Amino acid sequence: MDFRLTEEQVARRKEIYKVCEELEKKKPKSYVGFESQFDNQEGWDFHRYCAKEFAKRGWLALGWPQEYGGTGTMMDKVLLAEARGYYDLPGSDIFGVSMLAPTLLAAGSEEIKREFLPKIASAEIMFCELWSEPNAGSDLAAMTSTAVRKGDEFIVNGQKTWNTGAHFADWGFGVYKSDPAARKHHNLTFILNDMKDKGVTVKGIPYMNGSHVYNEVYLDDVHMSAKYIVGQENEGWAVVNVLAGFERSNEW
Repeated sequence: MDFRLTEEQVARRKEIYKVCEELEKKKPKSYVGFESQFDNQEGWDFHRYCAKEFAKRGWLALGWPQEYGGTGTMMDKVLLAEARGYYDLPGSDIFGVSMLAPTLLAAGSEEIKREFLPKIASAEIMFCELWSEPNAGSDLAAMTSTAVRKGDEFIVNGQKTWNTGAHFADWGFGVYKSDPAARKHHNLTFILNDMKDKGVTVKGIPYMNGSHVYNEVYLDDVHMSAKYIVGQENEGWAVVNVLAGFERSNEW
């Protein structure tokens, strides 16, 4: 078996490396490593700048189906990850591009795909993950945050923790207990929400050196639209497992 790149792939790799080389020249001196994109405004602005540069080339939707704006191949995605790693560049939202987008392709409604995939591919919005809770980390299904159905929306209350980049994120994806009477793993709903929604409070968890990557997120009577459910109501655990698979295999 021949594992060498094709001539087309070699040319593509050179193109991607050239773009990343130019972006690296604009990198702030304070940017060192993955967490720098969340630590301060300068790092976050550089992250979004790189994302916009990748987006206008279609590189945040590599390997997606063409009907949802997909371009290139999965090998192109590998080459971009390689180049970003070589030059220590941000620009690909680990939560939106790497985790949520493939999950929406696998489990999202047509309406939710059409609304969010273009915004992810264009770097218009960035996401955070609202999963872990103070007393439900390793056992996520033991969470206590609730989502009570009221017509076409849910009223969400609870606390999430260790939320990377929640202080900068535009939207979040979370999972909440939506049926207290149902058995474990069949009582959770996976919902997207605007981080500017009334009742959402983000509080930083600083490192010992004062840097800021993680957060506590408090949800107090937050109204989340039922149209932003991913998968089926009360079957969010299945969606969690789909997304977790992409999380474990992504190109941070």
